[in-house]
This record gives sequence, C-alpha cells and structure tokens, in this order.
Amino acid sequence: MRGGDWLRYAVLTDIGMRERNEDACFASLLNGYHVFGIADGLGGHACGDVASRMAIEILKETASEELSAIDPAEVLKHAFRRINTAIFAFNQERGLNAGTTLSVAIAGESARCWIGTVGDSRTYIITSSSVWHTHDHTYVQSLVDAGMISPAEAIYHPAKNILARALGLEAGVKVDLDEMELSPGSVLLLSSDGLHDYVPAEVIQRIVMANDPEVACRKLIDAARDAGSTDNTTVIVAKPR
Repeated sequence: MRGGDWLRYAVLTDIGMRERNEDACFASLLNGYHVFGIADGLGGHACGDVASRMAIEILKETASEELSAIDPAEVLKHAFRRINTAIFAFNQERGLNAGTTLSVAIAGESARCWIGTVGDSRTYIITSSSVWHTHDHTYVQSLVDAGMISPAEAIYHPAKNILARALGLEAGVKVDLDEMELSPGSVLLLSSDGLHDYVPAEVIQRIVMANDPEVACRKLIDAARDAGSTDNTTVIVAKPR
C-alpha cells in the first residue's frame, strides 16, 4: 500500500483468462497531486496493449510537466489530446486501428478530485450511502440513458462491450470532465470493465467500504472472477487518511 500524507492507495491487475493483459495503469504522487489512471486497450483491435501503454506513458509525462504550473482540469485536457493524437498518428503510419479507453483522476490535498474519461474504464467516488461513477461511452449505456434497459440489465446485455468512444480511432475525441469532492470516509476507485461489467455496484460498494485499499483490491478481483469475468481486470483503490 502506498500514498502521501493524506491519501493511501493500492493497485492490482489480473490477466484473467486472456493471453495478454491489455490493461495499463498508473498511480503516483506528482507535484503534490495524486494521479491515477487506468487504460484498457481495445480487444480485437491490433496493438490494443500498445495503445493502453502509450496512454499511460503520455499521461505520466504530461502530469509531471504541467501539474505544478496549471490547473488540473487543463492538465487532463492536454493529456487526453496528446494521447489521442499520438495513437491516431501511430495508426495512420502503420495502417492499424489500435485504440484504448482511459479514465484518470487527479486528487489534491484540498479534497478536490478532477476526473477525465473516454470509453468505459471508470472512476468511482463511493461513500457508505452513495455510489457515483463516470459515464460509460458504450452502446449499452445509451440504452440505459434512453430508459430502454436498467443498469442491472446492462450487466447481462450481450452487447455490453461495444464502445461508442475511444482514444486513437479518430483525429479528435470528446473527453468527459468531472470535478468531485473526495471527503473523509469516501473511497476513490478506478477500474477497467473486467470489474464493473460483472460485479454489481452494491457489491463493489460493500467491498471498498469494509476493507483497506490493498485487501479491497484483492477482493474486487476475486469478485470479478467469481462473477464469471474472464477479461483483464485492473483496480486502484484510494482512501483519505
């Protein structure tokens, strides 16, 4: 378990039943901010693992260079733009269609948390009474938004892996930006879809609220396996001290 003076966190990734792990992640203290990110390379696309690693490396570089000088929300905008441009150029040069999801949370000592998301990797803010998470950019989420299916039904929908938005597939990309409060007693969770495509929100909430970050990570991975996930699964759990 790692962390700064005010936040403790743990990270765990599991290859599942896949031949390789196309998830990539980052968790570190940079310029006084905790920076967390999870990228999930697109399965079935050439070099999905390369795209996810590129996303995390560029995130790290951008945050290291800019967090001490500009607002975290602007850092997120710059990072996502640089990542999308780099992967798109990689694809154009090689005739590929590599892509990746990415969800990033930048947490400051003020308890503010700046979040950027493209795709269906998620950032959560969880308390004992509520579960908030970023909006998935998927076909199934559009069905939920339209009231055609419930969030519970989305877990079992056969098209739940169809993305509506990802990094690297087009010259430009729209990024969802959120600003949230990370209050005492709350939990910050980032996950790839190997977790939340299989494990209901109430189970995730129960696990992270009842355990320290390291144990919570292990139990989340176990819960995904027990629920039938064969996908790569990556989780980051952080709690204010």
